[in-house]
Formats: sequence, C-alpha cells, structure tokens
Amino acid sequence: MEDFSCTFRKRNAFNQMPDLHSHAFYEMYYLVSGERRYFIQDTVFTVHAKGFVFIKPGLLHKTSFSGESMHTRYFASIPQEWFESVASILPPFFLSENLPDLEYSFSLLQREAENADEMSGLMCQAIAMEILSHAFRSYKLKEEEEDDVVKKATAFIKKNIEGGLSLESIASEVGMSSTYFSSLFHKKTGMKLSDFIRSARISIAADVLRKGGRVSEASDRAGFSDPAYFKDVFRSVMKISPSSYRRNFINKNNHDVIYKGWITPPKITS
Repeated sequence: MEDFSCTFRKRNAFNQMPDLHSHAFYEMYYLVSGERRYFIQDTVFTVHAKGFVFIKPGLLHKTSFSGESMHTRYFASIPQEWFESVASILPPFFLSENLPDLEYSFSLLQREAENADEMSGLMCQAIAMEILSHAFRSYKLKEEEEDDVVKKATAFIKKNIEGGLSLESIASEVGMSSTYFSSLFHKKTGMKLSDFIRSARISIAADVLRKGGRVSEASDRAGFSDPAYFKDVFRSVMKISPSSYRRNFINKNNHDVIYKGWITPPKITS
C-alpha cells in the first residue's frame, strides 16, 4: 500500500511544522482533542476538536499551535488512485467541523494499517472513502447553509437600504455574531460587508438618476443622510458626479426621442 499510512499522535501545544510543504498524496487529518491552526494556500483557519481537514496533493500547507495545552490527532496519507473516481468533485481542501463519528472510523483505518494482511488494501480504501464521503457531505451541507445566510442578509440589506444599516443589525437578522458573519460574508462574496452596502446604495442611486430623478432624491433613496457625502461616494465609485451622470442619461433619452424611427442616435459617453 504505497503512499498509504494512518497514525495517531499526541503532541504538546507548541508543536508545529517548521516550513510550508506539500505531498504527492491526499491528506486526511482528524483532531480528536485540542486545537490547531492550519495554513493552506492563502487561507488560515482554526481546527477544533472533532474537526476534519482534507488536502489534495501538491498544495502548500503547514500547521501551528493555537493555545491549547495538548492535542491528539489522526493523520492519514491516501494514494491518489484511491480517490480517482471522485477527484473532480472535490475542492482543493476543505474543513468539516463537529464530526464525532469519524473518530471510530479513523481508529479502524489505523488498525488495518498496523495489522495489514492480503485484504487490508481493499479494507483501507473502503474505510478511507467512507470517511471522505461523510466529511464531504457535511462540508457541502454547511456550504449550502452559508449560501442561504448570505442570500437572507442581502435581501435584508436591499429591503432596509434607505434606513440605518449596521453590521450588528444584519448579523442579528441572520442569527450570527457580528464577527463570524463579517468573516463569512467576506469568504462567500469576496467583498467586505461595508463595500457591498456602499455598492448597493450607489446602484440604487444610479437607477434613480437614470430615470431622471433629482440628486437629492437619489441620495435619500440610497440611504445617505448627508447629500455632500453621497456626492463624494458616488464620484469615488462611478468616476463621475451624480449631476453629470443624470445629465448624460437625460441627454441620451432626448436624443432617442428625436432620432427614433429614422436614424441611430449618437452614442453618449461620460
């Protein structure tokens, strides 16, 4: 069983890998107790007890301590051919939390690895696939739940855009702490919450201006309490003042009426 191993270890809190490294095999890591910090690609996250980490071959990573006095963990290296049939649906790496049932599965995998016979290769591959399947389903379920949270948050923002929006009010709406929701929103959208709200406000203001609304109306509809601040934000995002943006669209609409039916109107640019 080349490239396969499964070990159980107990380490002190300050144990860590000295350098980033990668392997030619899959890695499956299960933390039985304690807490560890993982660095994978450009992502940093903390793994808690009963947490599972999966890493594809070739990814740079390392682990570090995270404050607990001691940690115990299982580690399994898995040959690439064992997961070949599902490789295309697996992300480069993922974390699944709160999976107490996996401890028993890893203990079976370790037992087979240490007491190998002619059937151990098949048994280990089957157990490893069972572990991966269970962890991956948990990961996907959490992804779907997180997507629903972001959808609920964006709907709340849109509905309340004219009023006062805060991180605390949005996090409370989706039933999360402010810190966790802020991190989740950034992870799922690639944007800071404040940047998203600002973009949403400017989008609404631009729509009002395109329809001929006054600058003051656009400011109010987008939830800006200070018209001067609205003008500064609009210009920083759109690279044009609100009044110039509105004027361009009014001119375009007038040209469309004049030339409609017999000549293509000239293109209006900012």
